[in-house]
Amino acid sequence: MMDEIKLSALAVNIISMNPMLYKKLGKPVPMNSDITPGAYYSLLYLKKCETLSMSNLGEKLLISKPNVTALINKLIAKGLVIRSSDKHDRRIIMIRLSSKGIQFVEKNNKKYHNQIIKRLLALSDEELELLAVSLQNVKDILLKIPVMTQGELKIKRDILE
Repeated sequence: MMDEIKLSALAVNIISMNPMLYKKLGKPVPMNSDITPGAYYSLLYLKKCETLSMSNLGEKLLISKPNVTALINKLIAKGLVIRSSDKHDRRIIMIRLSSKGIQFVEKNNKKYHNQIIKRLLALSDEELELLAVSLQNVKDILLKIPVMTQGELKIKRDILE
């Protein structure tokens, strides 16, 4: 097992990555958009899964039920998400992207993709190859870490406090 000092340094490096990625590559949400990053990630997940219950979306994105409801209500008001009842249990609320939501996600993903490519052009071929291999390694390793539920996160926070 890695010692505490090395684990702490690793944690610091991980924490610094997200702001650095945003600073160097830009944010996935357009600057002129009133869509929050959390809302955008919800849209991305809905595009991937097509239809989800509100509870499942909250579990997958680690968002509490009241926050999912507020978030989805805003996206519905913008015409990006459609809400419906489950066919077998009307108490379950199902959500999916509207055609406007699909177009929004596809358009912004394409813009973000192109923005990243433009910024990566500043790197040499060797640096790009190293980055590609490194990111694949990071992805492979992160996929081995189990995802915590809201309840597990709360227990961990209580222990750490």
